Amino acid sequence: MHIGVLEDDLDQQAFIELCLSSSGHQVSLFGRANELRRATQEQSFDFLIIDWRLPDGCGMDVVGHLRQHDGWRGPILFITASQGEDDVVQALEQGADDFLAKPLRPKEFLARVSALGRRAGYDTPRPSATCPTAFTLTTEDHTISIEGRMIDLTEREYRLATLFFSKIGELLSRPHILELVWGIKGDVPTRTVDTHVSRLRRKLELDGRHGLRLRSVYQSGYRMETSATSPSSIPTKKADPIGRPS
Repeated sequence: MHIGVLEDDLDQQAFIELCLSSSGHQVSLFGRANELRRATQEQSFDFLIIDWRLPDGCGMDVVGHLRQHDGWRGPILFITASQGEDDVVQALEQGADDFLAKPLRPKEFLARVSALGRRAGYDTPRPSATCPTAFTLTTEDHTISIEGRMIDLTEREYRLATLFFSKIGELLSRPHILELVWGIKGDVPTRTVDTHVSRLRRKLELDGRHGLRLRSVYQSGYRMETSATSPSSIPTKKADPIGRPS
């Protein structure tokens, strides 16, 4: 998931980013309320984590504004040093989906994030049933191997690969890939996707020799195909975001 974190304490920021990144999430950090509000209008987030006390306002007000005025419907995890019952109730009434008191405990923190993500329909993409057995994806370690040979991938390349493996036969446009893998919303003129796809195709040998071919579809995007399938026999359809209910 692409998770936005509103927390002004730099040590807490680093701790939260380490926890989330180690679990495969993309993290964007913000230290001020106005920065997060602006970012939610410009980027696509799946999940928000918001601290109570901020240098330019109250996290509780941020949650309320996001829910009531910005139309935010995704999960919100509220964090604070306070453990009072009234504070918990107020946070939930303002629109938070869950509440955690500091200091955050890593395992519990990640478990809460995962639980809220599943409830909202976000989950780790799984390989399609048509994925050849030559490829092995290990979601716990974020690794991919070909016939037992481990392939060295960056975290971004791994997320891009799991997207294609979970959508075999489906056309994925560049803007759609940018939104799912980079968290950038809109038709942004960039060669970033093309560069990463080219590198991924080379590293994972997606030229048909192992049963899969990653094709470029002119002026449309990319599509992962099984080698035995001809391009004309594959329906052209745009995929929905991973794990989101249709």
